[in-house]
Amino acid sequence: MSGGGTAPAMKMSDVFILVSISILVGSLIMHSWPQPISLSNDVSHSTNLSLSEGDEINMRFSASNATTVTIILEGTVVEEIAMVEDSEEEFSLKMESSKDYNLVISVSGEDNTSITEVFISIDRQSMLDKIVYPFGILLLVFGLYKRKEEKELESSKEEILDAEIDI
Repeated sequence: MSGGGTAPAMKMSDVFILVSISILVGSLIMHSWPQPISLSNDVSHSTNLSLSEGDEINMRFSASNATTVTIILEGTVVEEIAMVEDSEEEFSLKMESSKDYNLVISVSGEDNTSITEVFISIDRQSMLDKIVYPFGILLLVFGLYKRKEEKELESSKEEILDAEIDI
């Protein structure tokens, strides 16, 4: 760096611990922090989903005014939900085949200022997206083991044994 100073090398155990904690915290935030999607008359939501057979899409709608929510999957209207003022509705859709799906959610209502919020949750049959948790825990345990091993090695270096050998 520009300061010209030196720093001791980072221990491998610390690298494993930092990487594993980053993986665990990142995956926890990714899986447990859904963001609501706000929809109005002029704004619809379109997303591409890569889903497997048996995966389930759960949607929770909350409307401020009377609206009609239209759910379109692959260009076909799957469901139209009529909602009254200050109401909540839920809708689930189970996938029958594995492929990439195009999901469009649109809202139509009498009032142009009405906003409908949507929470989308996907329940996957395969636990492939949760494989990062055991991987992160494995790295963390290995890092803690390496740290313990390094501390034992450092403490054994500090103990110098003097002995006389009689011949």
